[in-house]
Amino acid sequence: MLRFLRGAGVPVGMIIDVGAHEETLELRQAFPDLRHILFEPASEFQDVLRTRYANMDYVLVQAALSDQNGTGHLRKIAIDGNKITSCRLVDHSSGGPSEIVITMRLDSFMSNRDDCKPYLLKLDVDGYEIPIMRGSEGIWDDVSCIIVEATCGSFAERMNFLLSNGFKLFDIVDQTYYHGMFSQVDLVFVAEKFWENPNLRPWETKKFAWDQHVSVASFEEIVQQSAPAENRHFRLPRLRLWKGK
Repeated sequence: MLRFLRGAGVPVGMIIDVGAHEETLELRQAFPDLRHILFEPASEFQDVLRTRYANMDYVLVQAALSDQNGTGHLRKIAIDGNKITSCRLVDHSSGGPSEIVITMRLDSFMSNRDDCKPYLLKLDVDGYEIPIMRGSEGIWDDVSCIIVEATCGSFAERMNFLLSNGFKLFDIVDQTYYHGMFSQVDLVFVAEKFWENPNLRPWETKKFAWDQHVSVASFEEIVQQSAPAENRHFRLPRLRLWKGK
């Protein structure tokens, strides 16, 4: 999807990676020549991020994004053993262990910067995506693409939020099932102003061809065969709370 997006001519000047965890390998592979701003509040991931992005242009911000500037309570979750697999901002009154971290609005952080535009914004913060998007409203005009994780329960909410803020659905990737039931996906949106691009409207700009109308399984096979050899059959493991088995 990322290779197609770039090849189709959707402009991306910089990557904003919210919830970087240990890395987002797909973004590193697709955009090795661009700056990556990495937001990751958990101290456990700071050293590994510096190591894995050492040969790239990157900015590492140890803070949690939200819809307000200040402080918040970060809860860390370890599914197996002591290794942190996910973390998110929580209401302190909800109980359970948490630690105080710096919070900030993305539009406030970006207001004092002069990075290359437009931005690709990726959000993977285990349920806190809507407040982060509310805190990004000041830079919507500078965002060309948004990738946001959505579960079966949050799919409609996140879809409607972005549709109402000037974005159109571009792709649905990383479909995940748990015990046979649909669990989560990554939703990919492109700003409406870029949809004049004929490569994004093949049903309007290209002659219909049955061999180009394919199922997901067939399309994945085609993509695998066209990918560079070192990227074939690549799957990035993503641990989530509901994937414990």
